Amino acid sequence: MRKGMRVSTLCIAALLLAEMRPDAAPERYVAATVQNQRLEIRTDAGKSIVPRLRDGGNAAGQQVEFKDVVISPDRRTVGWLAMYANCCTSYPIPLALVLYSDGKTREFTGTGLPIWRWAFQNEGKQVAFEQETVHGGIGIHYELRDVLTGRLLAHFEPKESENHDERLADITANAPAWVKQLDASR
Repeated sequence: MRKGMRVSTLCIAALLLAEMRPDAAPERYVAATVQNQRLEIRTDAGKSIVPRLRDGGNAAGQQVEFKDVVISPDRRTVGWLAMYANCCTSYPIPLALVLYSDGKTREFTGTGLPIWRWAFQNEGKQVAFEQETVHGGIGIHYELRDVLTGRLLAHFEPKESENHDERLADITANAPAWVKQLDASR
């Protein structure tokens, strides 16, 4: 009886270890669609994943929609902007970039300003985003993050200026390549 239990325990442990192996195949995403404020992600295995609208806490309130949903080039991550109601505009604003991969969700809010543009970079291993105020280019902030860990890899803030052309000139002259790549998608 004891020997049988030991064999069963070893079999269960081996199965658990096989599922936790770092070389186990990650989920691959083939489609991501939004209909009626509902995001549905489909895997290559036919699985359907439906992330819920997020609670942004006291300041942001409840997420009201998903926007700019993109599957990474390596098909291992799906990203989107989480849109929240805003007291001072007639439209919701993007206050978080959310990434979904292998059952885990990672959220980026940067400096807390709206995230107006974002893109996967480096074949989907990194994500870059740009933030600034709702009206006007004040407080412009860029971040480059590692998709797998969420770690901040770099950030960039152009020189503050009242003159829009001066800000753009500073970005053109001094921005790192990843910022220029993101800005090329304007």
